[in-house]
Amino acid sequence: MSARLIEKVTLPNGLILELWDHSRLTAGDRWLVSLIAKVEVPILPEYFSTLDQGEDAYRDLVDAHGDPLVFTREKKRHFVDGSETKETITGLCRRFKDNLLEYLGNPKFAPQYVLKKYGDLRDRQNWSTEAPEKRCTPP
Repeated sequence: MSARLIEKVTLPNGLILELWDHSRLTAGDRWLVSLIAKVEVPILPEYFSTLDQGEDAYRDLVDAHGDPLVFTREKKRHFVDGSETKETITGLCRRFKDNLLEYLGNPKFAPQYVLKKYGDLRDRQNWSTEAPEKRCTPP
């Protein structure tokens, strides 16, 4: 089964939450019920205004990840009876919206998420340049 868009929700901060059904039949009448929430988060230069090298940071993140970033979360239920898939996906959607709408709709979500991704990028870059090389030497 291919992915199916269930719902789009426009959040108070202007971002759009998409809920996707990625469920698939696994064996007999048993399903892996999978719901993926996606939000495209644009990378805006003003998010980097508090950083010393803000323009460089902006370009580094866009070069590394492209624009926009995509926030995703997945919830799964394994071994679901075929007759219960619709009810299960409906419950997952409801829980996603109950738990994520306020968080994702917060005006601070986009800039904080973008800066977090930049911080992750810097950490990976720093770690790879600071890690000592391991060399195998014969005994």
